[in-house]
Amino acid sequence: MQSFLSYVVTEALAGRTEEIRAKTIAMDVYGYEVDDLTKREGVVRVDAGRVRRKLQAYYEKDGSADEVVISLPVGRYAPEFRSGGEIGRNPKQNRKLWVAIAVAGALVLGGIGIVTTQVLWNSASHVPGREQTTIYDVSPTRVEAMNLCSTGRDLIFPIVDLSRLQPGLLVFETAIQRDPLYFCGFAGAAQVETMLAILQFQLPVADKLFKAADGNSAHALELAPDAPWALSARAWYEYGVGNFSRATSLSARATDLAPDDPHVAEFDALISLYTSDFQRILSHAERYQNLRGDGGGLVLGNALGAAQFHTGDYVSAIETFENAIAEGGAFGPISTAYLMAARWNNDEPAEARRLARMFAKTWPDFPLEAVKRRVFVDSQPVLDLTKSMRAAGWKGKSPQITE
Repeated sequence: MQSFLSYVVTEALAGRTEEIRAKTIAMDVYGYEVDDLTKREGVVRVDAGRVRRKLQAYYEKDGSADEVVISLPVGRYAPEFRSGGEIGRNPKQNRKLWVAIAVAGALVLGGIGIVTTQVLWNSASHVPGREQTTIYDVSPTRVEAMNLCSTGRDLIFPIVDLSRLQPGLLVFETAIQRDPLYFCGFAGAAQVETMLAILQFQLPVADKLFKAADGNSAHALELAPDAPWALSARAWYEYGVGNFSRATSLSARATDLAPDDPHVAEFDALISLYTSDFQRILSHAERYQNLRGDGGGLVLGNALGAAQFHTGDYVSAIETFENAIAEGGAFGPISTAYLMAARWNNDEPAEARRLARMFAKTWPDFPLEAVKRRVFVDSQPVLDLTKSMRAAGWKGKSPQITE
């Protein structure tokens, strides 16, 4: 009931009174899925009556001296506000009244107990026509935000491509503008900001990006504390700032809640890789393959191939990387580096040297060693990789990444 009241008050103060309906409450407060919205409207009506009675009882006793009285008229869900005394006599009193209204919803029912708001992420690409129409009927801006977030997710990888990450951040920021009460824009922005900070760790902008990622990931969790994407975004931020235990814990929880979400799986695989938990990646190999087979999570192939390389299974690493590339996965300096090193260690010097020449020609200034030393918690995997690359002919330039 506290969450119910806080939600309708917040929506009313934001000027969205006309959008406060049973379906919006069922989705945003109770976390019901699209298929449940219609049949759950009865639950919302019953709880609205309970809130109405609790409000009346509160103002008759403990709240009798409150400056602000919140009421929930019968037959509607949008709240009404009035002064505990007479409203309109004193402009200063009126300003004080509206400030008080902003916090009253969280305080009036403080003794009732907290109902956690759970907002579920449903990518628009995963919502069939009828269900998407239902969401649109509830909140068109929510559908806009969901579509933008789905687009933004596709721009995050390849992980080292700044030209994709910057537009991706803009997409998530636009999603926040369209629906500031939905978590996905904040979660996506935090992931991109953390990634940009990691890639530009030698530049002053990194601190600013980490600060923004901290705020956005924290807010995503406030809006949706049990949403897998929100948990994954916070895990990625915690990893970026060196809180590795916290990162792995949050990422594991996100994965448990959404085992079939390729986006969550990708970040979990990266955190596992960079913290040298190669066995965790290998244990999820079959699940990664299924996710890739469903058309998502192509980064998973590269993470799996890297784990196989670092555990000495060079044949499997080569096969995994080549399959991932053939399926349209990220192909760039990092996947080429692993293929080069794996070919060298698998006694294929001619192919390893060919890849070394390709690397030098295609990405002559990419600071692979500097980036790898930044992302890996332990330096030994980086030494193993670069030692084999140098043996194959890689020169190992390490300039700074520029904005």
